[in-house]
Amino acid sequence: MEKYLVGGAVRDTLLKLPVQEKDWVVIGSSPQEMLNIGYEQVGKDFPVFLHPESHEEYALARTEHKSGQGYTGFTCNTTPSITIEEDLYRRDLTINAMAYDSHGNLIDPYHGQRDIQLRLLRHVSQAFNEDPLRVLRVARFAAQFTHMNFTIASETLILMQQMIHELISLSPERIWTETKKALITDNPQVYFIVLHHCGALKILFPELDALFNIPDPIQYRTKINTGCHTMLTLSKSARLTNDLNVRFSVLCRNLKKGINSNKKNKYTKHHDYRKLGTALIDDLCNRFKIPYEIRNFAKIISEYHDYLYDIETLTPEMLMTLFRVFDCWRRPKRIEQIVLVSKSDTLRHMSYKINSSNTEGFLSTAFAVTKKISIADIIKDGFTGVNISKELYTRRLDALNIWKNKHT
Repeated sequence: MEKYLVGGAVRDTLLKLPVQEKDWVVIGSSPQEMLNIGYEQVGKDFPVFLHPESHEEYALARTEHKSGQGYTGFTCNTTPSITIEEDLYRRDLTINAMAYDSHGNLIDPYHGQRDIQLRLLRHVSQAFNEDPLRVLRVARFAAQFTHMNFTIASETLILMQQMIHELISLSPERIWTETKKALITDNPQVYFIVLHHCGALKILFPELDALFNIPDPIQYRTKINTGCHTMLTLSKSARLTNDLNVRFSVLCRNLKKGINSNKKNKYTKHHDYRKLGTALIDDLCNRFKIPYEIRNFAKIISEYHDYLYDIETLTPEMLMTLFRVFDCWRRPKRIEQIVLVSKSDTLRHMSYKINSSNTEGFLSTAFAVTKKISIADIIKDGFTGVNISKELYTRRLDALNIWKNKHT
């Protein structure tokens, strides 16, 4: 039995990045032998085992042969005679197809170390096109390593373009898993740009892809389209925060602009233009089973993001609406999230000559003013039932009016 450290741990070691987790491949063993020495089997499609002490994953070396459609249509072979080179051959990218043996020697049959030096994301073999999930994985790796100047090899991008017809076989969960991983990288916009360039965005996220055909009237001088503007704001949001809710809402807030009002479609029933975006977000989130918390925040941002262009100009009534729809009194963290979404739109701030540096202080202070109103005092004054909430609204609004009049 021989054990090899494989995949991301090897890649990240060579890139001098922190190793997040370690995966191992075992050569010359069998499921029964692994169980006999105390490993716990967890793999269903192929034998994967957890180490009895470290709980790291150990997989038996395997080869795969395409036997059906999609990413699950494979027949696996895990006989003890399979070599480490054969196991690495089935992997997606050369930078992920390296291993360290037990003596620390690098096993690199497909020149992953060379591609690290060249900063290239290159497929290992033609077997790459047998798994459509790899289109998303390569886009995600491009986002993950953009800051290190990695690019996708031209021959790999061509393969990705040829594979997009199989993307419909991917499960919603797998698509969202890769997309979520991409959204929390330092450059999430790269993931969607790569998918757009290879044609995958039109298949998986047609609502987003449509934005690249819509001119942005605010940015008419640079002739930037709404898709590019969305990518720029997503990039800015990633520099401001790791909050997935904020990043996803920035990605989705302009979806309604991709609807052609001259064509009949299922969204024409929405007479309120602001509601068009929420319908599109609902469809997208239903399609990929995106969690409710992420969906809900994105829908509110889509409907009320016009309020966020210049928060300091909002009337007390509009501020109260903002605090209510975002449920800020019960969830005060939303104030920070609103500010982050507002600050993400740097280009629009520049176009309107808006200074976003005062946004956080203004909104936080306004919210603090409303928080000073005590429900206990309202009850003490004799209000009961529904009249408590009515009086609470009135007093909060009055307090905001007094505060704003003092500062204008």
